Amino acid sequence: MTPDPGRRTPVWIKVLVYFHILCVVIWTLPVRNELTKPNVRPIGTDWLLAMNLRHVRTQPWVKAYLFGTGTWQYWDMFAPNPANSDGYGDALVKFKNGEERTYWYPRIRDVPIPGKLPLERFRKFFERAGDENTAYLWLPFARVVARDMNKDPNNPPVLVILRSHRQPIAAPGKPQQTEYTVKEYFRYVVEPWMLKEGA
Repeated sequence: MTPDPGRRTPVWIKVLVYFHILCVVIWTLPVRNELTKPNVRPIGTDWLLAMNLRHVRTQPWVKAYLFGTGTWQYWDMFAPNPANSDGYGDALVKFKNGEERTYWYPRIRDVPIPGKLPLERFRKFFERAGDENTAYLWLPFARVVARDMNKDPNNPPVLVILRSHRQPIAAPGKPQQTEYTVKEYFRYVVEPWMLKEGA
């Protein structure tokens, strides 16, 4: 089958694809701790990795593009230090009448295959939101949970408790722990004005 000479890919699409590949390669090149130490003098391919880490990966346009489009990647599921715990997040919501309900995000393992990709980035946010480095997100995150759970104007949410659940993954041949450790990392007393329409 011969290609149709009248159908050509627009230049802007080619540029976008090449730019995307460039950013992904810059971001996913290995980062080695020893390269960040001033007394290490890298040579060969280590020099290339060091230059990428110190001068290219730190460029604002790289982060702006990858984080803005949600295409960044950390290789913590691979060697040399793969993730060694299973975790998920939820929120305990208390209402005016004393009732408590759990607000949770579907775990990817429980979602049918077609629904996994659209939910994955949000799941990753919920899973990692309890990290101290993301404390600036806790208040707006808790407000979103409160608004989402505000179904009855006579029984509004009054308290949101953000929680993370962690379970260490046992080494090969060792018994697997079945219980998750629950950590409350943020409490938000809901402001009534925030639940009003247009707040």
